[in-house]
Amino acid sequence: MEKNVTKIPANNIEINLYCLIGEAVFKTQMVEQALSHSITLKMNPAETKERADEFLKKNQRYTLGKAIGIAIREELYNLSLQNELNAFLEQRNWLVHKLIIGNEEDFNAGNIKEELLDRIKSISDKAESIQRIIEYDLIDFCSSKGKDMPETRELLNYKNKG
Repeated sequence: MEKNVTKIPANNIEINLYCLIGEAVFKTQMVEQALSHSITLKMNPAETKERADEFLKKNQRYTLGKAIGIAIREELYNLSLQNELNAFLEQRNWLVHKLIIGNEEDFNAGNIKEELLDRIKSISDKAESIQRIIEYDLIDFCSSKGKDMPETRELLNYKNKG
């Protein structure tokens, strides 16, 4: 049956769409990883590395929504970051679950609107911003627990300039 299917190559706009979706999903997963590590350290600051690694392994299976729920329930972040995480979760859910809904006719007609591409790119940019905020928050947390963090902060500052 597949032999009778004519495959139509993606045009440049479709390739751009697929790349933007991939970038946004990838950066969202980076936020999930940052949250998992942050939750692990903040909820287990005095544990051994081995015990913390066990906790991290369990946390890494959490969805973004579950991780955000834990962070909020445990009050691990300030209200501003909690609100940003909730707003980001709504955007991520749209990207993963509802991108096609409401855009079916445009997709079928090969008409991908610039506003759609901009919305996907904004999710990617927001994910990157939130990841940075979580990383700096974690450095501050570790510093508050007596850990020497200037080199880590300098490395993160250098990474974020480029």
